[in-house]
Amino acid sequence: MIDGRGWTTLLSSNDLDDWRLRVGQLIGPHEIRQGDAARGMRFNQSIRSASAGPLQLLEFRGGGSFALERIQEPDRSVLWLPSLGVVEERVEGSTLQPHPGMGLWIRPNTALVGRIHGNCGGISIVVPTTLLEGDDAEGYRADAEAGPMLLNPFSRQRSGAVGNLLRLARQLVQTVESGSTGFILQALTDSLIEQLQAWDRVAPWSVVRLPRAEQHCRDAEDWILRHRDRPFSVADVAAALHLSQRTLQASFRAERDMSPIEAIQRLRHWPPPP
Repeated sequence: MIDGRGWTTLLSSNDLDDWRLRVGQLIGPHEIRQGDAARGMRFNQSIRSASAGPLQLLEFRGGGSFALERIQEPDRSVLWLPSLGVVEERVEGSTLQPHPGMGLWIRPNTALVGRIHGNCGGISIVVPTTLLEGDDAEGYRADAEAGPMLLNPFSRQRSGAVGNLLRLARQLVQTVESGSTGFILQALTDSLIEQLQAWDRVAPWSVVRLPRAEQHCRDAEDWILRHRDRPFSVADVAAALHLSQRTLQASFRAERDMSPIEAIQRLRHWPPPP
């Protein structure tokens, strides 16, 4: 049985040098660059910490305009859950934009440049790589065809697995927030680690026939994207797919951990999923 620890404030400051020092203690070597956009924009950042057994939770929140360049430490992975704004991450020539409701899985030794502009925030779940090692003696590794870094619940690559992973991560954060300990926290931690282990492996769930609820979600998402610039309701989506609103609601809750109206709102504003 494991215990959680309530949130502890590590920093609340308007001083970039204070933040730079604390970030260095938490994530290791890094470089912070402020651009011209930082002029006239007030810098303020806070950092809180909590624990869930072997996992560390770090909440970053605040405003400013700067770039954070770093390399993820070799002994830790990070699951980033944005809750406010968008931290644009540049990784190996690609730009990733995890919006609130998405996630970002940062594997060891990954080089990133995060660009922050305005108010942004979210929670990093720090996972020691020893928890992700397989049964063999090779230690931690990610398969060449492992799941992508950007966890978009509307992606067609492992969409059901993305939903489960993000749901577990949010439940873990909520459980720590509530101060709950014991078997509930233990079960959530174990389940999240199991999902992350699977995410770093070749997809074992590549099946010819999709579950019915998953197919309902995909059909609805296709319709929403085709009509995203027009006004319509959940009833319109359900009618177009010859489904009841109740069936559509149950499908999105089961496979996406959100309601159809939330899916419509996000698909209108998020970049089109891959």
